[in-house]
Amino acid sequence: MDILTQVDQLKAEIDALRPIDEAQERQIMQKFRLEWTYHSNAIEGNSLTFGETKAFLLHGITAAGRPFRDYLEMRGHHQAIDALLAIIRQQEPLTESTIRELHKIILVEPYDMPAQTASGQQTTRRITPGNYKTMPNHVQTSTGEMHYYASPEETPARMAELLAWYRQADFHPLIMAATFHYRFVEIHPFDDGNGRLARLLMNLILMQSGFPPLVIRTDTKREYLIALEEVDASNNIEPFTILLGDVLLQSMKLYLRGARGESLKNLDDLDKQLALLEDKMQGQKMAKQPEKAWLTDDFKAYIFMPFFTTLSSQLDKFSKFFEINRVTPSIHTFLKQINLNEQHEIQSRWQGFISDNRYSLLLIIRVRLDNEAFSINYIIGNNGDTINFHDDHTLLNGRYGHIPTEQEIETAVNTITNDIYQLIEQKVNSNN
Repeated sequence: MDILTQVDQLKAEIDALRPIDEAQERQIMQKFRLEWTYHSNAIEGNSLTFGETKAFLLHGITAAGRPFRDYLEMRGHHQAIDALLAIIRQQEPLTESTIRELHKIILVEPYDMPAQTASGQQTTRRITPGNYKTMPNHVQTSTGEMHYYASPEETPARMAELLAWYRQADFHPLIMAATFHYRFVEIHPFDDGNGRLARLLMNLILMQSGFPPLVIRTDTKREYLIALEEVDASNNIEPFTILLGDVLLQSMKLYLRGARGESLKNLDDLDKQLALLEDKMQGQKMAKQPEKAWLTDDFKAYIFMPFFTTLSSQLDKFSKFFEINRVTPSIHTFLKQINLNEQHEIQSRWQGFISDNRYSLLLIIRVRLDNEAFSINYIIGNNGDTINFHDDHTLLNGRYGHIPTEQEIETAVNTITNDIYQLIEQKVNSNN
């Protein structure tokens, strides 16, 4: 199979660069984890966009109107990857107990979901994470035919057989991963979460052999599902293996790029921009949701909150020099106030300098949204005297669809913190 040769050649290039710098490897893995979590859940119908997923997992930011269950699923999958990495580090064998535990992690807690009885009547099904299915979970294929998975009664024995095969088989890791994925889905052992878990276990097999995870993206969902159906029809795993191999090659190329120390930020920016376009398209489809509201929501989630979260962690470091630090209004109130064609301010005030109780500092962050553009600037002052170190300087700005890179946000934050540091330094020097 030619795909195996390509995979092996690229793997040799990666291995030649090992060991990889730890910081660079963390950056690469963060990108994989975010995309893996987003796409694997989105394939199963999760409503969060990529931008919302990243804002939630990295900054704890949630978007109004999204189901709470969707956030639980994203968090659960993210934590399941942690568990998967621990299994790899500790070189633990894959067991049914491991699979059940991973299922508990990705589904988080029991819940009810719509179902049909054998006679076609609507009902609900109680999903209990970690437990094998208690009701049949057959599915209709793209051709309209019914595909039958293992029955609840057959499932324990079929899972035992799958794990016995896995322990004895000795194939190329890609073939092992593809075959395990297919056989697991063929059983469909749980009432829900089988697809997400199959992709986790597939990547566990690959990563145990030194490969990066492969990510089935939402734009290849149809090809992915059809390839699985073709295995059902032909009993030939090769086309499905080739599809997974092509995706794996893309992951390996990305990993190789990171291993060489090349920047991954431009790829992250594309993901963010596509996520914004997706949001904008969804907003256009929602008659009751004006496009301007999407502009303010996007600004809050993808621009201001990443900026303010980074800034706040730095500003906290100055509090040790003062007795009091106040932020007004609260960030929650500030975000609720933001509207188009208005300027808004959020202030940080430090009072009671450690060597001069009369000394204070004031930082004013100014935000403005005009039609389809935004700007963020600032003013700082001491003891009531405002000082703008950068006349007419804008920290961040852009039109709708532009998201500042991590470097742009870091530069903006450094501009503010450096100027505050200079004021404190001047005060300390004046006391000597």
